[in-house]
Amino acid sequence: MRAIKARYGKFLNRLLEKPKPLSYCTVQCNHAQPSINDTMNLKLVKLQEQSGQSVPPAPSEPEARPASELVPSVSDLTRAMQRTLEQGFASVVVRGEISNFVQHSSGHRYFTLKDGSAQLKAVMWRSTPLRFMPANGMNVIARGGVTLYPPSGAAQIECRSLEMLGQGDAQLAFEALKKALYERGWFDAARKRPLPRFPRKIGVATSQTGAAIRDIIATVARRMPLCEILLRPTVVQGEGAPEDLVAAISELNQTDCDVLIVGRGGGSVEDLWAFNDERVAEAILRSRLPVISAVGHEIDVTIADYVADVRAATPTAAAELAVRDAQELLALLGSTQEYLTRSVTAWLEQRKRALEQLARHAALRRVPEHVQRCAQQVDDATTRLHLAVQRAVSAKRQRYEAVAAHCASLHPLAPLKRGFAMLERDGKPVQSLERLAEGEHVTVVRENQRVQVVVEKEIR
Repeated sequence: MRAIKARYGKFLNRLLEKPKPLSYCTVQCNHAQPSINDTMNLKLVKLQEQSGQSVPPAPSEPEARPASELVPSVSDLTRAMQRTLEQGFASVVVRGEISNFVQHSSGHRYFTLKDGSAQLKAVMWRSTPLRFMPANGMNVIARGGVTLYPPSGAAQIECRSLEMLGQGDAQLAFEALKKALYERGWFDAARKRPLPRFPRKIGVATSQTGAAIRDIIATVARRMPLCEILLRPTVVQGEGAPEDLVAAISELNQTDCDVLIVGRGGGSVEDLWAFNDERVAEAILRSRLPVISAVGHEIDVTIADYVADVRAATPTAAAELAVRDAQELLALLGSTQEYLTRSVTAWLEQRKRALEQLARHAALRRVPEHVQRCAQQVDDATTRLHLAVQRAVSAKRQRYEAVAAHCASLHPLAPLKRGFAMLERDGKPVQSLERLAEGEHVTVVRENQRVQVVVEKEIR
């Protein structure tokens, strides 16, 4: 009984709900053959702490309790251990190798951290953000608190963050995910779709302030001015970037775009890591529209590049793949016209020679009128064909001239040629919503004249 009291004394006091006086201690009654009831019949004796006071009478003996009520249950013990662990190890940092990693359907992640001589179970709830996808064999640094899972009685660490140990681990995570997605068939060339030949609208998921969108806009404007660009500003690095990329791809799939460009400019491995996220890869895989991946520079290769329908080395290259050059199309039309003209002329010459041979045939000498009529029909067909070709070429030329005139009319200074004027303040155009203050100096810009004026008053 002393052993039980010595080991679980504090715990038993809480169960009995009787506080133990500081000036008393428990002793066992001295019986020759103590029974269980005698053993549990404890007396309280006043301690003499360096004083000669007499011992007062002991308090009355408590009612005897069964021994089974004084022994804690497994649930009681595990709860006490859980409280001790959570209070003593509320914030810890540990490094180890991941094994037995499981991504549950609920979104929670379960794995084991181990080294050469020990292992510790770990859990990471789905609400905890991750900058990379853990994989078996990866060395990480885990931060969190230690607790105990009562159903199994095993200690585990609830991770609040995970960090990879060095560049080698990042590459290991990349290769592990690459291998897993390859085995699923996400990289198969058979599932990749061709790009549209003449897209009317291009959806772009990238940063609104980065160099990538400027390069894409400049390239499309130079090669195919009639093509529209729909930008979905996106976070491309750091915390929350994978989720925003997934949302951007989903939203652009609900528009009337013909093709998507997903990417960003160059950067470090950490800057590009959002494009190595499995969720981004799956969003590209499930996209209704063909996707061009344009991440970083030519030497940068991400998981998104492997899953996308077409991989471009740079954002500029992605824009060149998305649209064809208008000048090349005009040259192609010119060469096609020449080919058709030569082909039709050769066909007509062949038919003419055949008729001449028939005309010289003895059986046809008596019917020269018939041959002449056929020749006249051939001449008429030749004339009509030439006219049809000329009309078709003229129509195409007029269409492209109209397009060129329309593009010229869209120039910001085009209204000046029609007699309009533009206001400038400090060398910059004054927007329609901007107010002019009295006494302010502005410049009136006409087609062939610039005049400085002063605002006298506002007329309402």
